[in-house]
Amino acid sequence: MFNEGKEVLSYDYMDNLSKKLMHSSSLQPQKGIKIIDFSEVPSDVLPLMVSLVGRLVFSIQQWIKKEDRHPIALFCDEAHLYLPEKTGTSIENAGLENFERIAKEGRKYGVGLVVISQRPAEVNRTILSQSNNFIAMRLTNAEDQAVIKRLLPDSLGGFSELLPILDVGEALVVGDASLLPSRIKITSPRCKPNSATIDFWDEWQKTSNKDVISEAIEALRKQSR
Repeated sequence: MFNEGKEVLSYDYMDNLSKKLMHSSSLQPQKGIKIIDFSEVPSDVLPLMVSLVGRLVFSIQQWIKKEDRHPIALFCDEAHLYLPEKTGTSIENAGLENFERIAKEGRKYGVGLVVISQRPAEVNRTILSQSNNFIAMRLTNAEDQAVIKRLLPDSLGGFSELLPILDVGEALVVGDASLLPSRIKITSPRCKPNSATIDFWDEWQKTSNKDVISEAIEALRKQSR
């Protein structure tokens, strides 16, 4: 951002960046899914950085001829971090405006939005209300349960009462993608996710640990691992 190379200033930079983000697997074999890691982006600018990616994709899709558009779905993991219900800064407001527009108008231009969060109560209600399908896994927090209940049709009755008692890997599916509201068991992935979750019990039982504090402080100063 602050020490950009010459390629950032070139006329073709936007073209190259957009193709990396948006080219389909037919044009980039085995690259139909693009993963963008924002884990090291400071939290105070994270909403703006994420929203710029969404805005870029949405804007380009608008200018592609209708018959040539290839559908794109944006998966927003940990969405409560950058699509919050309550905004406190102008940066968060600017980020929300971009994603609210995608949620409202994205279908017309072939842009889908998949919002993923463990705290639906902290995710923007406008964006959630535009969703056609809901996959809800176990929720024990009363506020989170209340959000899901409000989003579900009244005709489902006590279907939402299953939320706190779902087993690991179980989910409730409601929406256009399912003929009937269903309770499903999600198959475990063959390729396990590279989770950063620490096994507290095993780590606490270790008799010795590596001194990594100095290394972490240096990474903090450089804002890079």
